[in-house]
Amino acid sequence: MSNSERTRPRTLAEALRSWDDAALGQLLRHRPDLATPIPADTGQLAARATTNASAARAINRLDEFGVDLLEALSALPEPVDVAALAKGVDQPVEVVQPRIAELLALALVWGNEDDLRPIRAVHELLGPTPAGLGPITTRHFGDLDQLIEDAGPEAREVLAKLTWGPPTGSVEKAERPVTIASARTPVEQLLARGLVVPKDPSTVVLPRQIGLHLRGGRVLASTRPTPPPLDGKQVSASIADRAAAGAALDLVRQVDRALEQLGTEPPPVLRTGGIGVRELRSLATKIGADEPAAAAVLEIAYSAGLVAAVEVGTTELWLPTGSYDDWLELDTAHRWAALVNAWFTGLRAIGLIGRRDSGGATAAARERLVNALAPDLERLLAPEIRQLTLRALSEADPGTAPASESVVTWVAWHRPRRGGQFRDDLVEWTITEAALLGLTGLGALASHAHVLLKDEPSVDDLAAAIQPLVPEPVSEVLLQADLTAVAPGPLVRAVQDELAAMADVESHGGGGVFRFSEGSVRRAFDLGRTSDQLHKWLAEHSRTPVPQPLTYLIDDVARRHGVLRIGAASTYLRCDDENVLTVLLSTNLPGIRFRRLAPTVVVSPSPPDQVLSRLREAGLAPLGETFDGVVHVTTAGNRRGEPPRRRTSRDFADNTVELSEDQVHAVIERVRAGDRVAAERPAEHTSGDTTAPAETISILSEAAEGHTRTWISYVDHNGNSAERIVEPVRVADGWLTAYDEAADQPRTYALHRIAAARPVDR
Repeated sequence: MSNSERTRPRTLAEALRSWDDAALGQLLRHRPDLATPIPADTGQLAARATTNASAARAINRLDEFGVDLLEALSALPEPVDVAALAKGVDQPVEVVQPRIAELLALALVWGNEDDLRPIRAVHELLGPTPAGLGPITTRHFGDLDQLIEDAGPEAREVLAKLTWGPPTGSVEKAERPVTIASARTPVEQLLARGLVVPKDPSTVVLPRQIGLHLRGGRVLASTRPTPPPLDGKQVSASIADRAAAGAALDLVRQVDRALEQLGTEPPPVLRTGGIGVRELRSLATKIGADEPAAAAVLEIAYSAGLVAAVEVGTTELWLPTGSYDDWLELDTAHRWAALVNAWFTGLRAIGLIGRRDSGGATAAARERLVNALAPDLERLLAPEIRQLTLRALSEADPGTAPASESVVTWVAWHRPRRGGQFRDDLVEWTITEAALLGLTGLGALASHAHVLLKDEPSVDDLAAAIQPLVPEPVSEVLLQADLTAVAPGPLVRAVQDELAAMADVESHGGGGVFRFSEGSVRRAFDLGRTSDQLHKWLAEHSRTPVPQPLTYLIDDVARRHGVLRIGAASTYLRCDDENVLTVLLSTNLPGIRFRRLAPTVVVSPSPPDQVLSRLREAGLAPLGETFDGVVHVTTAGNRRGEPPRRRTSRDFADNTVELSEDQVHAVIERVRAGDRVAAERPAEHTSGDTTAPAETISILSEAAEGHTRTWISYVDHNGNSAERIVEPVRVADGWLTAYDEAADQPRTYALHRIAAARPVDR
């Protein structure tokens, strides 16, 4: 910033005009809302910077000490120099100086170190009693210490209560004017000496000058120029990394299982959005997680665009999207990285699930529990607090897992004016979610999670960071005599799918434990496998010999599988063994009626899927066939929805986004051009000046002939007036063609809209 050494600017606009491009660029990067729309000149930029809305955005991103400095500046009588400010916050000058430089660079304060002035919005946003101090009075007090001493000990006790705020107290309504001679109560003693002043008939207030004097020149009782320490337990960094990597692999498996389950048994979308509590509980059981973890798994998958609400007929269902199939093609590290990146940048406040909807419009709505995947879980504060929470974990000493209370306090110091209790809740939720995601292990931030804190980390960067901790997938299992198969590590996708077709997942740790049963083997036959194929596959993918009990189980199910064949006639059943059908006809299946057409054929009016379900409940194993007698192979459902539109902070009107370097440069150029227009405006011009149309055309024509720069006042079709410095090129057919310096390009102007024109000396 090119401020003169000790020269104080008269206004913020004047201060900004003295800044160089680097300082203006830094201001725009930290306060990008100032650039939209692009200000016409420095005056407009300064006016926008002093609005309450813009100043609030900047102040809300200050840490505790930055807010304390603004509060002290707002409370101290002007002019305030750095020494007085340092005394007001009870910190050394060398601690205060660099932070004041930051506030000056943010245009929240202007002036110089001898005369610092907060912008008007600071006074308004920090309230009428900054730091608990009362209003300034114009009375001259003289020897304050003597006045306070003369008021007596009881009056001094009243002052002690008002000193650190609030500065107001209640009194009985006075029946008469109070003088020193007539004062009877401690408050009357203070009123008579002007040490407190009446605010209204029943309230007195301690003037700011008295409050500062009683505080010994300090504005705040205490300040913390640095963040609070991050205390916690000591852990092994290598063990923490391995624990985090294990959690990361579990997350990928859980997302895979959850979405596979949604693909085969999609739950309905609630009328109010989200997924029902019963459906969530069922899903949690099937993926081996508790309900909060299952809700988080769904939310993370939703943020990554892997699940969406899809209309199927007249019903809306939760289904995997086409992006889920693409995600399955990735290696484990990239699958994990995609989930983490979506969570880290997303707006979903997962911790709200299961809580009451405090933001509901009606009492009934506020009593309703918030469901997973509900549409109203977006919170603008979520990604900001996630980043700060991970930063806190990264700031801890090596080998330290900070206590959650310590992290909450650390984040609160960095954003004291953002969120309050909700901010603290977000920190707690982030710590829990980070453990689920495999970003922390034993409470410490994993080494691969530090990538998230770099500028714009990519999915590839995240995947590369965790890759050394991800075991290579295996293609073999260990078959055991108790009808289980143990995977010694994460399985190759094709092997896992095939094994899941013939066995049920029993344990999810490590690579997983799968159990064979009559039902699971029958499922494989229903999917079109034969006994020979199962025996061959198991022999090829087992590191141990195939146990005899498993061989017997497969052969036994194969002998009974397909004895009954079901088709549509509406539904028919045929069987070479007439006795089987005879027994079936005498069996009472709920809701199903049969009629025998031939010794080996019976039919039913019920649909095939209903008959199939009832027969299996009765312990039978029918096999479906097509109309021409070919065995009908059933496959798992593969319905897919479109990925949901992912909302980001850009979707919120009260949020601003980062500016690119080209955008910053364009704003600075426009502001500088506007300043040149203002500086070169003819001295005799006023806002109400106009020139006759004939004179205007003459001036512009002469300027076009002589290539002379010209000032014009132009009124657009909306009635907005603007001023430009242009170089006329041509005047014809009711139009002026001229080179516009501010836009750095030629433009055309309707002559009847040019209110005034004046030549400008070069």
